[in-house]
Amino acid sequence: MKYPSTSPRALTGLLIAASALVAACGTSTPDPITTTAATSGGAGGSGTTGTSDATSTAQGTGGSGGVDMPPPAMRKTLSGDITWKVTFDAAAQTAGATDCSYTRHYEAKEDTSAPWLCPDCQIAYLADVTMTAGATDCFPQVSDTPPAKTEWIGYGNGKFYRAPGGPLNEQGTSVVGATMVTMANSVPPAAAPKGGMLNFDVTGSFTPGIEAGDPKNGWVSPATYACGWPKADPPPYTGDYSLKVGGVLPDGLFHDSCNEAVRLHDFKGTYLVVDMSAIDCPPCNTMAGAEEKFIADMAAKNIKVNMITLMAPSLANTTGVTSKKQIDAWIKKYKLTTPILSDRSWGLSTFGVAIPAAMLGYPSLAIVDKNLKVLSFESGFGDFTAIEAEIAKDAAANP
Repeated sequence: MKYPSTSPRALTGLLIAASALVAACGTSTPDPITTTAATSGGAGGSGTTGTSDATSTAQGTGGSGGVDMPPPAMRKTLSGDITWKVTFDAAAQTAGATDCSYTRHYEAKEDTSAPWLCPDCQIAYLADVTMTAGATDCFPQVSDTPPAKTEWIGYGNGKFYRAPGGPLNEQGTSVVGATMVTMANSVPPAAAPKGGMLNFDVTGSFTPGIEAGDPKNGWVSPATYACGWPKADPPPYTGDYSLKVGGVLPDGLFHDSCNEAVRLHDFKGTYLVVDMSAIDCPPCNTMAGAEEKFIADMAAKNIKVNMITLMAPSLANTTGVTSKKQIDAWIKKYKLTTPILSDRSWGLSTFGVAIPAAMLGYPSLAIVDKNLKVLSFESGFGDFTAIEAEIAKDAAANP
């Protein structure tokens, strides 16, 4: 399959249904628990685009010697239910469907570790979800797969967002009150599994709270990497999460084969090829097989390049978690020396917005200079010839 490209390269790749995966998030709305957080000893964080400011609020006194101790980190919570009311048209009812409803209960904790999932959401949460009604008589009428046990949810600018594991999609409206967050969504008619059409009317309400806990949920890079990666440790990233030529590469944290959270911006100082790949994608495998020769060829020109692969477990599960076992197997298969990281939907969230849906596929790649500036990006892979020439040209112009 041939790809149009942002540069004149012969590329092949696997197209994906980007329109169903790319996030579109709103901007800030007032938060119902900001006042509560401020008066209870610490703020709960500034949403997905920021980090918790609990540790920069008033210090407490601890220990018998009266030594000032930092307050515990605080994170916001949501607890509540969403109900889907399902109505079927006459054709669906003739096929055996009956109107029904199902309810899912959410226990959600603020998570600021993956801001690219919904860059303009005021706040995003990772939720444990359980079906509390309609599990046997309703949900099977609309889906033949089990419901997700975890979901991302968020809100901002009067809109509500949710997704099982990838970029958050707009899912109706949100109203943020003093003691309650509510949502509502009327879904356009869709095909029913056994024929005919169905409609969803969705409503939900959540009680906000705050608790002691890490809003990053442990996603912090170590002082040094056990796998030996470089540690440039630049200042925290404050940019947006759009991928654009001439812009700074959006930062992120991803698990490696040493089970540590690796920060993209720690590779500042070398050229980068950052690729979105999937284990069962044939062009991704071709690219991995040529990677070490490419790295060596660049080193022979005295140009240090790191290739960072953000890996999805499969083309059928592009928003899933790539396990350590899968990462280790990929490294062993291709004898790789550069990072293979679990993607966490960074690829779909960044490439998916920057590359037109008709052209987006696996693999997608960004070429990045030593100062983290994006030189180019595209979907598909032919060989490394043009990539090598592009990096060499930039290195000659910027010794």
